Amino acid sequence: MGEKIKALMNKENRKKLLNLMYSILAAGIFNLVIQIIVYPDFNRVLGDSANGVALAIISMLAITAGTCGYAVNCSRILGVEKGYTKSSDYNIILLGMGIICSVIGVVYIYFRGYTSPLSLVLYILLMFATMLRYYSEVEFKINTNFFRYMIYYILISVGYVAGLFIFRKTGQWMVPLIIGESLAVLFVVIFGKIYRPPFIKPTKAFLPIFSSIGLIFLSALIDNVTLHADRILLLSITGNGTFVSIYYAASLMGKVVSMLTLPINAILISYLVRYNGGLTKKLWLAIIAGASAFGILGFAGCAVLSPFVIKILYTDLLAAARPFLIPAILGQVFYFVSGMLMMVLLRFKGEKKQLIFNAAYAVIFFSSVAVGTVIGGLTGFVYGILIANAVRFAAAVVWGFMKNSKCKVQNAEIEEAAESKESKN
Repeated sequence: MGEKIKALMNKENRKKLLNLMYSILAAGIFNLVIQIIVYPDFNRVLGDSANGVALAIISMLAITAGTCGYAVNCSRILGVEKGYTKSSDYNIILLGMGIICSVIGVVYIYFRGYTSPLSLVLYILLMFATMLRYYSEVEFKINTNFFRYMIYYILISVGYVAGLFIFRKTGQWMVPLIIGESLAVLFVVIFGKIYRPPFIKPTKAFLPIFSSIGLIFLSALIDNVTLHADRILLLSITGNGTFVSIYYAASLMGKVVSMLTLPINAILISYLVRYNGGLTKKLWLAIIAGASAFGILGFAGCAVLSPFVIKILYTDLLAAARPFLIPAILGQVFYFVSGMLMMVLLRFKGEKKQLIFNAAYAVIFFSSVAVGTVIGGLTGFVYGILIANAVRFAAAVVWGFMKNSKCKVQNAEIEEAAESKESKN
């Protein structure tokens, strides 16, 4: 027992524990500010219906800008071991993605009633700021500097809160989000290395990087669409912004806990990319047990706290949201636990197989949710999400136990290279 405690306290393990603590603090502060200060303020000023439309637009941002930034982020992490370290290749792709996302987003918000030139300009600014914020995290993941990662998210939170004063005077809800995202990106520009020149100059690695980003983008797009399309889908089918606000309130605590898994996933991928072993049955069982334990604790906490939190933040929505609390929270729990498992499987199964998995899940998700909503309205919508996410979790568990020939080949190559190096020495 003494040896185990001693091993836990060695320098490397202390660093991992500190990184985990910094990451959880970063996500915790960020999500508390959004869920307890920013979104309730939006609801008070805009009203239930208009706030529902704003939440749907924020979901569109997460699907487009968030997916693009995340894909380039992940590709850059995976590219480190291949020597793809030049920022210019990634910058070119980000610029192209930003232009495409701007066009898609402007069309969407125009048909949602945001037709003034100011609204369209603000959306484009927010879209680019959001995309760069998702990408800029890579600075800290590459260097495993999660203290600065925490500072990064604190700056976003401070910017959001400061921007609320402008929002209350102008009614422009995009302004606080722009300020928060921009502050964080500026922090990386000043203190990081990923925005150093040359800014837009393709290298020989451009095509492999483009291919890698493309695969991750498609997989992440499917993942993000199924995560954030709930509000968009509900608004599109029912045309009722208040329904969106009710569902958001019911799933609020589940979403918060779901967001808290993001830093855990960030640490997982940061360390897994350096891990040369295979995914054994014993290791996979341990990962499932850890993720499930986190999910059970998260569900229990959300079920107990949700009524009190909603009563404080969304008093007028509590009665309408109460019948949906348990299924909405459970749906979120299945989603974030399976998301943790999928982050591990990304390392061992590869981008192409994960793309196929996510595509199959997307078909199940949209079929379940669309049919449920048409038949049962908001009730059918909530249970449709629960069913789809439960299937995702079960499928991820089974997939992890399936043999991975690619991983065995890679491990054999690593061992062969190591033996060759030893013989040369």
